Amino acid sequence: MVFIALTLSVHRPFLIAKNGSPKCVIYVPAGSCPGTQYGATELQKTLQTVSEGAVIPIVHSRPRGPQIDLLDSRNMGPEEYSIQAFSNHVLIEGGCPRGVLYGCIGLLQDHLGCQWYTSTVSSIPKRNVVTLPRLFDHEKPAFEYREPFFTEAWNREWAIHNRCNGFSMDLPDSVGGRIRYGGPFVHSSSDLVPPDQYFQSHPEYYALVNGKRTPDQLELTNPMVAQIAIKTVEKWIRTNPKATIFSVSQNDNWNQSQSAASQKINKEEGSPSGLFLRFVNKVAVAVAKKYPHVLIDTLAYQWTEKPPKITRPLPNVRIRLAPIGADYAHPLYGSRQNKEPYDNLVAWGNITHQLYIWSYCTNFHHYLQPLPDLDEIAGDIPLFKKHGVVGVFYEGDYAPGGGGDMAELKSYLIAHLLWNTKDNPWSLVKDFCDHVYGPAAPDILQWLNLLQSPARTAGVPASIYDTSHAPYLTPEMLSEGDRIFTKAIEDAANDPDALNQVEKAQLGLQYVELQQSKPGSPQYKLLANVVAEKIKKYGITQVSEGGSADDYLKSIGE
Repeated sequence: MVFIALTLSVHRPFLIAKNGSPKCVIYVPAGSCPGTQYGATELQKTLQTVSEGAVIPIVHSRPRGPQIDLLDSRNMGPEEYSIQAFSNHVLIEGGCPRGVLYGCIGLLQDHLGCQWYTSTVSSIPKRNVVTLPRLFDHEKPAFEYREPFFTEAWNREWAIHNRCNGFSMDLPDSVGGRIRYGGPFVHSSSDLVPPDQYFQSHPEYYALVNGKRTPDQLELTNPMVAQIAIKTVEKWIRTNPKATIFSVSQNDNWNQSQSAASQKINKEEGSPSGLFLRFVNKVAVAVAKKYPHVLIDTLAYQWTEKPPKITRPLPNVRIRLAPIGADYAHPLYGSRQNKEPYDNLVAWGNITHQLYIWSYCTNFHHYLQPLPDLDEIAGDIPLFKKHGVVGVFYEGDYAPGGGGDMAELKSYLIAHLLWNTKDNPWSLVKDFCDHVYGPAAPDILQWLNLLQSPARTAGVPASIYDTSHAPYLTPEMLSEGDRIFTKAIEDAANDPDALNQVEKAQLGLQYVELQQSKPGSPQYKLLANVVAEKIKKYGITQVSEGGSADDYLKSIGE
């Protein structure tokens, strides 16, 4: 009998709270890293909601009795954690700066059913008795750098709860911090060797294009250019001592140098990326001598997208592959249109274990226009992991106010897959829709699948610069979309929050219909009024990259 009682005791659940009263404490040793301390307050706050009022005390001296221990570990990666739950003790252990914090989020999310879908929509199950079964959970993120680059994803609470660490997010050190870029985030050539400082006196520092020197790109074969760039990067490092990664990358244009020296190296390397990587490696060698913890980031983009035959990135260099010309209705693998970007991904993955991806998830000419890219996101993130990618940046609508089509859904989907590529993407989409759109969730799911159908059934591609007459935006699809949203509005009529979300999702369809309508027609006037009202209601400031909403409203007569 004693043996049976002991066995039952060992396996009884850990009791966190009962009847609104705490049954344990949260122990955080004094001097724990800031992310761990913030994890304790986040755990306490959410458990208070889950338990319908129990405030679990946070203590800094080793307690007696039931406790949740939050302990920093030197043996785990910066975002790695483990959770162990026994009958009288829970241990969350992780690396600094964010391991324990993410362990607290993992406990709430994976074991207590809490989810945070948008900055305003969450699901926190409430119960009278809060317990944990005996468990052991060990996790670390699939990628070291995870950033859905939508304005909606910059919200501090959302980013923490969805375990993102992007440079643009509101994540100071006090809440665990983030990946920190120092200096320009990208396209840094003109910052490395400023034309306003050097071009007049040293035009030879800049690219030779059609027989003339241009300040648009650098002459990478000039040894002084590398020396100046090294001094610039070292200055950036001194100015931004907390930053760990710095961009040494081409400007955003095609004006690569046509000098004889450049063309010779390009021929040797089989791609202009070889010359640029030689330049980046020179900077990386110099930086590593003084700042061994610093990484150098560069692009494989446009004329540098194809990898070189000879030169290889040094260990402190992160190549960021940006397949801007890809078909975003399909994953890179298995799509005829994506053969070249897929081949580039494989080739870069074969020569570096420090590959980053800069991908795209919005239409930059029409932020409000639906881009049928959910299948691409679902397929490509696991593909990136397979080919050795360690960091992913998905560029969406980053304008003040946000409002890009399905920005919050895409942010949620990307964030979860970047943490765990084995998550079921369409289960994530369904879960999001169930909680954000409520009674209208089946309708929105039908709309999302309708958008993907031209790619699935007929291989129709999608570009991030498509017009509103793109081949997947057929009259038949728009007509069916109108029927779906009419039903969605009816289904959500008694749920004001869900109805607001449905009407926001409908804006993408209405925007396309307006773009396809004849100016001055009754339909155009009606749609212009509806679209204008929604743009104002949802605080949208840009309808395209750099295109202000105010200018657009004037153009449609509103």
